[in-house]
Amino acid sequence: MLAMALIALVAALALPRARPIDGGAALRAKAYETAALLRADRDAARRVNREVASVVDFSSRRIASGSARTAVGLPDGIAMRLSADRFSGFRFFPDGRSSGGRLTLDAGGGRTLTLKVDRLTSAVEIRAAERDLQ
Repeated sequence: MLAMALIALVAALALPRARPIDGGAALRAKAYETAALLRADRDAARRVNREVASVVDFSSRRIASGSARTAVGLPDGIAMRLSADRFSGFRFFPDGRSSGGRLTLDAGGGRTLTLKVDRLTSAVEIRAAERDLQ
């Protein structure tokens, strides 16, 4: 009897986590993961006193860190668009500046988030169409 109660409890806790994530939730999760990666690279550039580059790889659908062996992979349902100067990603400099630019993640159906990296301050922001999320 106790074993059945434990199994029921484990199932009740695990099943809500097992359902697939909807497009909007997956989009937000990937945007926040990417922002964290960019901020870590920005901080690493200041810490190690050298340029650090975060690379956007369209063929493998990943954003790779230049300071650690980490990357954010995007599912097939999320498209990427990059607006950056002559580099496929973002460069962070030890003096706190960056190459700047925008990475737009689009899950379709009007669900779009843009990660903006400020050229002068290296601040990383996540923006929706009409409001700031962070």
